[in-house]
Amino acid sequence: MTEVEYVPGTWVAVIGERTWLLLAVTPESALVRRCWELVRSDEPLDEVLAAIVLEGFRAVSGFALLTANRAVVRGEARLQVMNAAGAVEEITAAGVGTWVDRNLDDVARLRVVAGPSGPGLPLRGGVVLANELLVAVSDAAPQSVPVPQSVPVPQPVLAPQPVPVPAPVEQTVVQQEEVVELTVVREQPAPPPAPPQITQVTGVIQSFDWAPQNTPAPAPMPAQPVRQPVTETVLRTTMMSPNDTQLLQGRAGLVRAKKCPAGHLSSDYAVYCRVCEVPLPEQVAAMLPVPVLGLLRLSNGDTISLDRNVVMGRDPSGDRGGVNLVQVGRENDTEISRTHVEIRPANWDVLVRDLGSMNGTSISRPGCPPEKLAPHIDEILYPGTRVTLGDQFFFVFEVSG
Repeated sequence: MTEVEYVPGTWVAVIGERTWLLLAVTPESALVRRCWELVRSDEPLDEVLAAIVLEGFRAVSGFALLTANRAVVRGEARLQVMNAAGAVEEITAAGVGTWVDRNLDDVARLRVVAGPSGPGLPLRGGVVLANELLVAVSDAAPQSVPVPQSVPVPQPVLAPQPVPVPAPVEQTVVQQEEVVELTVVREQPAPPPAPPQITQVTGVIQSFDWAPQNTPAPAPMPAQPVRQPVTETVLRTTMMSPNDTQLLQGRAGLVRAKKCPAGHLSSDYAVYCRVCEVPLPEQVAAMLPVPVLGLLRLSNGDTISLDRNVVMGRDPSGDRGGVNLVQVGRENDTEISRTHVEIRPANWDVLVRDLGSMNGTSISRPGCPPEKLAPHIDEILYPGTRVTLGDQFFFVFEVSG
């Protein structure tokens, strides 16, 4: 039988028959009861993981979700896996924005550390506050092969022969993370109809971007306008038609939300208000429009509201209807790429993505050292996170009501 011990602490430990969870949330969180119901009912690990992800990483800073053959780790939790031979492997999520998911094999003991150690106490099952979990995985007893009953036949007595014992074979399972790139294909608007033939033009300049080169035209082509150097932040919100506005509103949709006494909206699983951080009163969540989750405070003092996606760079462009195109830096300054970084609200989270920039993008979470973003991979922006484009220009994400 599997034996579990815990060291009292501040994280929430949820212990079941075959699933064990250490969670960085408050004991009053509704997520604790939901995870306990799933673990007690012996639901698959993916069901418990889905409940944690639905809560959002803003509310769950770290966790370790374990079975005898799989482990999912995020945040400050450290997992030590010991096999039958006594070899120990440590699994952490240091430097990983989401989580580490590993298959386990030949496991004898599992130890999760999330805080100061101390004397262990036995635990059969339930929910406790803990800094450490120690799980001794029982080995499956070998099943004997049934011998058919038959009439005994006298046989000559032979000396017993030694049975060869096969040498233990160590198997290592290497799980490769499959990176799936999602390509969003936007429907391109149909080109406008060609204007009627003009035989006489007076004081009107005609310019056709789709006209073939070196083709005679009834009027001379005008010189291309000279772009003025950019010396400050320029907000170039793309123009939206009424249809685009309806599309943007429809994309926001409704979410289940709670209200604090000041009227701020938070996730229906949140325990504290995301804006004023006061405890949320007991209430039934309602379906409400997604609020503006915050703003970006630029290093030059400008602010950009996160009421829609934001694309930032030296000269951002592209088919991005209903997106804020924020132009920063100078035109001849290559420190910032033309299309450098994208920030977008996603349900109750705010995500940032480096768009393959030349000099890269780094983020500094509160109390953590800077780390460089991997290109084209979303990372969650926590309140107070500083995002630096290249080496000089930066902005800070702030929560708003």
